Amino acid sequence: MTLPNPQPDDSWAVDERSLHLFVDQLKAPPADRAWYELRREAEQVALVPGFDRLITLDANAIKELPHQIDVAQRVLRDMGGRAILADEVGLGKTIEASIIYKELAIRGLARRALILTPASLVGQWQGELEEKFFERFETPTEPDDWPRVTKAIVSHDRARSRRHAEEILRHRWDLVIVDEAHKVKSQRGATYQFIEKIERDFILLLTATPLQNDLRELYNLITLLRPGQLGTWQEFKTQHLVSGDHRQPSDPEGLRALTHEVMIRTRRSSVVDDLDLPPRRPRHPEVKLTRAEADLYDRTTEFLRRLYREGFIQPTQQTEEKPTRKGILQLAVIHLRQRLCSSSRALAESLEHLAQGEHIRPAYRTIARQLAKRAQGIKTHAKLDVLTKLLKETPDRVLVFSDHRPTIQLIEERVKKVGRQPIVYWGSHSTADRDKRIRAFQQDERSVLIATRAGSEGRNLQFCNVLVNYDLPWNPMVVEQRIGRLHRIGQKREVHIVNLAAAGTIESYILQLLDQKIKLFELVVGELDLILGEFGGAQQFEGRLAKEWLAAENEADFARRVETIGADIEQSSAVGKEQERLNSLIAPDDNAMRLERRFETLSAPGRLRLGLGTSRLVKAAGWDAKRHRLGVHVTELLEALESIEPIGGVTPPLAPAGRHPEYGELVKLTGLTSAGRAITLVAQVERLPLALVDIAVDAA
Repeated sequence: MTLPNPQPDDSWAVDERSLHLFVDQLKAPPADRAWYELRREAEQVALVPGFDRLITLDANAIKELPHQIDVAQRVLRDMGGRAILADEVGLGKTIEASIIYKELAIRGLARRALILTPASLVGQWQGELEEKFFERFETPTEPDDWPRVTKAIVSHDRARSRRHAEEILRHRWDLVIVDEAHKVKSQRGATYQFIEKIERDFILLLTATPLQNDLRELYNLITLLRPGQLGTWQEFKTQHLVSGDHRQPSDPEGLRALTHEVMIRTRRSSVVDDLDLPPRRPRHPEVKLTRAEADLYDRTTEFLRRLYREGFIQPTQQTEEKPTRKGILQLAVIHLRQRLCSSSRALAESLEHLAQGEHIRPAYRTIARQLAKRAQGIKTHAKLDVLTKLLKETPDRVLVFSDHRPTIQLIEERVKKVGRQPIVYWGSHSTADRDKRIRAFQQDERSVLIATRAGSEGRNLQFCNVLVNYDLPWNPMVVEQRIGRLHRIGQKREVHIVNLAAAGTIESYILQLLDQKIKLFELVVGELDLILGEFGGAQQFEGRLAKEWLAAENEADFARRVETIGADIEQSSAVGKEQERLNSLIAPDDNAMRLERRFETLSAPGRLRLGLGTSRLVKAAGWDAKRHRLGVHVTELLEALESIEPIGGVTPPLAPAGRHPEYGELVKLTGLTSAGRAITLVAQVERLPLALVDIAVDAA
């Protein structure tokens, strides 16, 4: 199946009788408002024949990033709906694939869709499609489910199993999406052979690493996508591989030209340029626990380690359909661990809860009760005092994160004492109530929003630029998500990230790893996934840290274990960066292509201010061909355009350049590249937008 031709003069052949019936129905009075809206939407969809405009952008609950829209348009417009999405790690391949699916579905081209993914990602895919795209996909568990299912997400292993494979292969699918496609790279593998057999019109293969070990992997993926595209393996090997080294292409440029037709790889650097985000400014003020707080911390830490050594708890939460007594204890202790550094008030509540449980021995209940009493007796809070000082020094809005209600209540009380307006933001508030609180935060420049992770999800708060991590999550992805509420498109000011980690506590070690090893506060889009990829991801980081902390004999022992974790993170980062380097050799240079697309519409910095305000430019026919003949790269043109700026409001010199029969009077504008190369652009300036008509380049 081919996609509709995207050219502006597209038309469909419709018999005259059907056309009259359709028009008559549209003219008929609507039965109700809903029917009218439905008819109007159908007309709008029908009027968009190609993919230069994506209809789905108005039909989902997310703000797509520019590169994600670029990718979706290229796949639909230029690649016929068959492509490898190979963006660097963390840039949103799932979102891109979902946009493509939704666009095809709205146009009636993807009524049956199948998503194949590792088992661990089934729930994530299902949740994102439902929450962000309002699409409910089923997860068939029995072969009998398949005849009624039209939109399914299933794991690679389940799909290829004999019981399910037979049912899946009975049907033709409009769209097949394969996530983590590098896991099915072997032509001899059962999953690869199963996917080959699926009848489909469109197919998307998602992988950040189309090349991991061997260029045969890339050959196999492209052959799965478009059989014959690369010829036989022997032909491909002879033409494109370095003899004796299957990882290195002999002709990278030639190979990139081939992959350009089937693969899109967005690089992190180009996304960062598009976002134009201000810098992050982390601050780690000294937090020194009071003697009572330090004593409580030490005693509670020893209590948790004792429970761990005696086998009562595991380092990470385990989900159980029917919790056992041991499982209940594990959950209670995990909650206790999370509150250890938050506040004595939050810790006291969890200790009381533990002491009242029947699932713990009497001796441990007694210890928990004694610790709770100590916590309740603490009236001075070191973190709170540091926050108070910050609020007095910061006149603007402040966003404070904590995931624990007793701590939030404590912060709220202190904010009031400082004379500022606290706005508490729970995840349990209704949508209307949450909207009201966000509006209040936006309207009051001195207000303080105290939010939980659940409460802040999906909220864009870029009108604020000061964030306080009152308690520090053990999962670095959660920290990154918190920062992302402020550090996002639309943020114009530096974002200040204040981390309140008390010296000598587990949080100080977490902060050390985040700041010095992961370098979280310096990262750009998607880098966290890259750095922790080989390590096992952010969740594995949290579990590993908890295990080492509980297993440590003392703080010195734990410090040594943290050093080992840090070394493993650095190794993981090195592996991830090497994989990206290898894949950049074989993937098309999408940065250059994105610059070309940017220059097509000449958005900033491709604008000129000629004393009359900012003007967008367009290109005359034939102009681009001459640019290529002259060997001028688009980056040089953008540099030249940037250099043609009025100084002190004075219009740059414009020299007459004759008259064009179509564009009228022409002028010359000369700009310099960063290398000092002079580029003269001939443009018409009689009307806006300006049109670039000709080009001349300094021979030097």
